[in-house]
Amino acid sequence: MIDVEVPKLNNNDAGYVLTDWLVEEGRWVRPGDPIAVIETSKTAEELISEQGGVLHQVVPESAECQGGDVVGHLFDSEEDHRRFTAELDTGVPAPDEAEVTTGPVLTEPARALAERHGIGLAEFGGLGRAVVRESDVQRLLDERGSTGESDVDVHEPGRVQRAVAAAVTESHRSIPAAFTAIAVPVDAALAEAARRSASGDSWIGLPELLVAVVGALHRDFPICYGHPLADGTVALPRGAHVGVTIDVGKGLKVPVVRDAHQRSVAELADVLMDFRIRAMRDTLRPADLEGGNILVSLNNEEDVLVATPIVMPGQICALSLAGTRQEPVPGADGTPAFRSVVHIGLAYDHRFVNGREAIRFLRAVRAGLETAGSDADAAR
Repeated sequence: MIDVEVPKLNNNDAGYVLTDWLVEEGRWVRPGDPIAVIETSKTAEELISEQGGVLHQVVPESAECQGGDVVGHLFDSEEDHRRFTAELDTGVPAPDEAEVTTGPVLTEPARALAERHGIGLAEFGGLGRAVVRESDVQRLLDERGSTGESDVDVHEPGRVQRAVAAAVTESHRSIPAAFTAIAVPVDAALAEAARRSASGDSWIGLPELLVAVVGALHRDFPICYGHPLADGTVALPRGAHVGVTIDVGKGLKVPVVRDAHQRSVAELADVLMDFRIRAMRDTLRPADLEGGNILVSLNNEEDVLVATPIVMPGQICALSLAGTRQEPVPGADGTPAFRSVVHIGLAYDHRFVNGREAIRFLRAVRAGLETAGSDADAAR
């Protein structure tokens, strides 16, 4: 008998969900066959069988699981599989095993909440769920009036939002972040973006130019792209791998533009457009979301004046791009004129970056945008 284990799919999720079995119970599996779909907070991955054999499903569809969990077995023959399942059917399980096999599966948070309120497994039979989650137990408590808050609804964040919550919580727990922001005139950058878009096949805006500038600055400000180590030192990368926030209404994602320092503005625009399309289709892979060493948070809605980004765990700096606004300035003849301005913010780990260095970095970003990204392309 060979165990089918769930691999570790990313560093952000404590658990996953086995949403679908692709191979029926008792069917033959060949090495390399996809046998199940595992859903993370970011995407869905096929579980590939490394061995061949007859499949026995240990957990039902929609069951929660973790990296290293055994979700199935493979047997050398149909007879071995038949014998194993017969023993399961005729054996006398221990009391806790009997509870699991004669009713729905409870997640650990659900089981703990049910035990605190004395709810037996039989009470979940009417829910019609193979897997009972903590929110299901809470809903049952609300219906019974056990919480004393029967007049409120319970909101359960989705898996993507729970992953965001975990990253934000860890960031606030472990990173003593500071923040500063500067105003950046962007008329030249907007004109250059429009010119590039009209003359090429890629749509280019301020986000694309900003990623290009950030990619080009890693050699001058390596500490801003560093990775803190346990001994208080910092690992300095040899390239800029820029995470960019994307939210198309299906949860916040941070895909990573790898080797941004080696890409032209047009190449960066194509990469970001591909990320947006795949975010809409829910086809971003875990590999797309890993390996970043600096963050660009796009908060460039029209009415946003300034935004404080979250420094991702394992990183030191995060930039934010706010909305474009019109700012009055004195004209040459004394009459007021207007210019387009954005605020670019920098959140930084104060253990490694001080305010003076943060302002130098922001001024370098501003200089890059004021030259409309041409310096970024020339640096490549």
